[in-house]
Amino acid sequence: MPTKSSDKIFPITTFISDLPTNLVLFPSSSENGPVSGRLIIVGDVHGMRKSLEALLDKVGFDRNKGDHLVLVGDLVNKGPDSADVIDLAMKLGASAVRGNHENAVLNAAARINTAKDNLPHPESLTGSVAVPENPEAELPGDNARDAEIPGKSGPGKSTGISTSQTTASVLSKHQLDWLAALPLILRVKLPHVPTSSLGDTLIVVHAGLVPSIALEDQDPHAIMHMRSLVCAPGDEDEFKPAEVCGEESWVIEWDRWQDRLASKTTVIFGHDAKRRLQRSKYAIGLDSGCLYGHQLSAVVIGVSDKEIEHRVIQVECADVPITQTVSVEQGNKAGDI
Repeated sequence: MPTKSSDKIFPITTFISDLPTNLVLFPSSSENGPVSGRLIIVGDVHGMRKSLEALLDKVGFDRNKGDHLVLVGDLVNKGPDSADVIDLAMKLGASAVRGNHENAVLNAAARINTAKDNLPHPESLTGSVAVPENPEAELPGDNARDAEIPGKSGPGKSTGISTSQTTASVLSKHQLDWLAALPLILRVKLPHVPTSSLGDTLIVVHAGLVPSIALEDQDPHAIMHMRSLVCAPGDEDEFKPAEVCGEESWVIEWDRWQDRLASKTTVIFGHDAKRRLQRSKYAIGLDSGCLYGHQLSAVVIGVSDKEIEHRVIQVECADVPITQTVSVEQGNKAGDI
């Protein structure tokens, strides 16, 4: 089915953000390596703080040497340490994009704020720029469903409220405002070097993009939820985003489109836990299922005077994984993973 455009989106403050020039990779002035450090782009963390720390340790992340961390969305929800993951991202000066779970947590926080007699903590969102004037009119129910949260419920049991509400109740106003300010699209203009395996532009989104549509015209809901494409009725050359996995990932058509363009764009994304790590000519999917006890993945990108290099690095899950209360296939159909 196509993405549900009728679903409301938490108010977007920034749709597209360009990575600041001081963080963009620059060619080395010597023959021995990059001067500007590396981009470390990490897949869906889902509150798995120990796994994120293990991955950063494995890649040798060093902010003092110019390394910059980028997260593809779904930093939070379902895992045990959402607040700590946000704190770590802020401490490291990370960039990130909004995923469907950030969107769901922000919606849940706004609903909690309207229930004055049921506030989970004294730090409310009242007066925050992250909350619309009339949250109830803007925000329907979120689509992040109940799941076992380690330490919160026993095996196979539900907490009785959505994981988004549980997460929202433990986040501070500062953390929620940080999530609300995340863009949906992060664009990185890559330097011109003789050899680049990533093209001219790097785009980070949570779920995907529709080929042949300008970034500015992409559907916000689809950016956070899509996994495949379907042909528009009566036009086999026009594609619509779909939340279900489908037979092929959207990256297949993205590659075909990029092959026809002079200037190439590589997309790095997450969201698609069923397919795990995806590597195509012009796209890399980094949701490798850490939440469910599999790997946490990163793309490490470095630049020398002659080439832009990238490699994928993974670590095994270092946290207690959650127990799926629905299958990955069912979750993909529901759009809640």
